[in-house]
Amino acid sequence: FQVSTVPEFGRIVIYTTSLRVVRTTFERCELVRKIFQNHRVKFEEKNIALNSDYGKELDERCRSVCEVPSLPVVFIDGHYLGGAEKILLMNESGELQDLLTKIERVQHPQECLSCGGFGFLPCSACHGSKMSVFRNCFTDSFKALKCTACNENGLQRCRSCAG
Repeated sequence: FQVSTVPEFGRIVIYTTSLRVVRTTFERCELVRKIFQNHRVKFEEKNIALNSDYGKELDERCRSVCEVPSLPVVFIDGHYLGGAEKILLMNESGELQDLLTKIERVQHPQECLSCGGFGFLPCSACHGSKMSVFRNCFTDSFKALKCTACNENGLQRCRSCAG
C-alpha cells in the first residue's frame, strides 16, 4: 500500500468511467462498484467521464505511487489499493472484508432521487448547454458566454448526495 497526500481516513474512493467505448473497462468499473455495494460500505465514486478534474486528480495520485492509471482505481484510507483484478482477488480471498471493517456501512443502498446516483445534474443556470445568455442593458442585445456555474460537460455536483 502507498500513502496518498489526500486525507481520506475511513473512506473509499473509486475512480471509474461510465463511458462504454471500451467495454472491458466499463465492465470492470461496474464489477468493482457492485463488489463494494454488496459489502454495503459507503464509498465515493469519482467518474472521470463526468468531470475531467477527477482524471487530472487520478493522474497526479497515480504518479505519486508510480502506477499507470487503468480504470477502475481504488483508494482505501488514502492508500492505493489497485484495480479490478486486485479487488476481485481480495474479495474472493476474504482480505477485502478485513479491510472494510473500519469503513462506514450503509443500511440500505439507495440511489439519490435527484441524480439517480450519478452525483451530477445538468447545470441549473444553463441547463447543460454550457452557455449563459446575458442581456446588455445599454444596447438591448443578447450575448452568449461560457457558463461559469458548471463543468466542461454542462454538469454541476448534485447538492442532495455529493459531499
